[in-house]
Amino acid sequence: MNSAPLFKIMLLPLLLVLTLTTCKSDVVGPGNDGPKGELPRDLTVVEKELIEADHSFSYKIFSRTVAYDQKEENIFISPLSISMALAMTLNGAEGQTFEDMRSTLELKGMDLEEINSSFKSLMELLVSLDPSVQLKIANSIWYREGFPVNSEFQQNMDEYFSAQIQGLDFSDPASVDVINNWVSENTEELIEKIIDEIPGDVVMYLINALYFKGEWLRQFDPDETTPADFYLENGETVEVEMMNQQGRFATYQNEEVQMIELPYGDSLFTMTILMPGNDETPIDQFIEEQVTAENLDQWRSNLHVSEYHQITVGLPRFEMEYEITYNDVLKAMGMEIAFTPGMADFSGLIESESADLWIDEVKHKTFIRVDEEGTEAAAVTSVAIVETSLPPSMIVNRPFVFIIYERESGANLFMGKIKNPPSLMD
Repeated sequence: MNSAPLFKIMLLPLLLVLTLTTCKSDVVGPGNDGPKGELPRDLTVVEKELIEADHSFSYKIFSRTVAYDQKEENIFISPLSISMALAMTLNGAEGQTFEDMRSTLELKGMDLEEINSSFKSLMELLVSLDPSVQLKIANSIWYREGFPVNSEFQQNMDEYFSAQIQGLDFSDPASVDVINNWVSENTEELIEKIIDEIPGDVVMYLINALYFKGEWLRQFDPDETTPADFYLENGETVEVEMMNQQGRFATYQNEEVQMIELPYGDSLFTMTILMPGNDETPIDQFIEEQVTAENLDQWRSNLHVSEYHQITVGLPRFEMEYEITYNDVLKAMGMEIAFTPGMADFSGLIESESADLWIDEVKHKTFIRVDEEGTEAAAVTSVAIVETSLPPSMIVNRPFVFIIYERESGANLFMGKIKNPPSLMD
């Protein structure tokens, strides 16, 4: 067993999972002196399928992110935001592109109507679940003015994802501000922008924004926060502001893991904190080998709150932001065709049948603040769709070559180069 003290929590990559759980009576949080969270209704069969798929997708993309972005020591993502933005995009996919995206999202076995309906009901459930926790989920579709957006796609985005759908003049720099202002507003200004400019070939952005603010069911006393050593894997230490309290919390440990759950509000939303059972196990190795949906289900089923003993909890107070472009990760997870010009099929996005559309970029940004009162977090995921097209203009205002030829035979009659054109105005 790990004899290291509990305050040796990895500062992120600790797995900060805002988890919706139907809790047993003895694992809701600080003993029997707090409220017991319960779902207001039973989940439907397809909702359960969606949550199972989301669990599988969450741990896979988290592990892939850690493996891919090794230059970052601290990582924080929102699997729900990523999956929702991609689920919206899925509505425009056809053929093998659809199959690959659905498989990557772990949604095999569910048709599009079931996927959409489940996301809709899950969103409605989550945002109304706990009045003491603030959760906002917002979706938007921004398209280039004149782009013939498929009417059925628009209807699905409105009906199932409550998405704001708006055409903009993408050539106007002010359109960047319009999109970023929507992002800022729907993340309570924690994330101020998701795009810096709109490239000339982008025809659509599909964006999800998620905001969470929850107070601990049992808050930390700021007077108990003290400087403490945080132990790095290289043997060095750094000083952090360690929040401390004693109480009865749901915990579990074995040779693989040390685990505690810190509930928010009415205890349905919970922060799960995991450390390797052996303090010599690198955190990246732990994530790759141990942090899976199956293990989390097993570990959570063994959570226990002692009726006789309080435990000391220490958690670093911290704030961080993170950003990643997910193209390579999603390609490795099975979505390569969706990013490939000439192979991707997003004909469901457009009324025209001749357009060549593909995903140019999936961008993800997050922010989190953890302090004595609770947690405030936000995430934005943007999917940029581009189209093969002629340039909107061609101003011949630099050196050029010109050819005069006969079209039927292909014979070139004249060829020339203009480097410094003589003026007809002379």
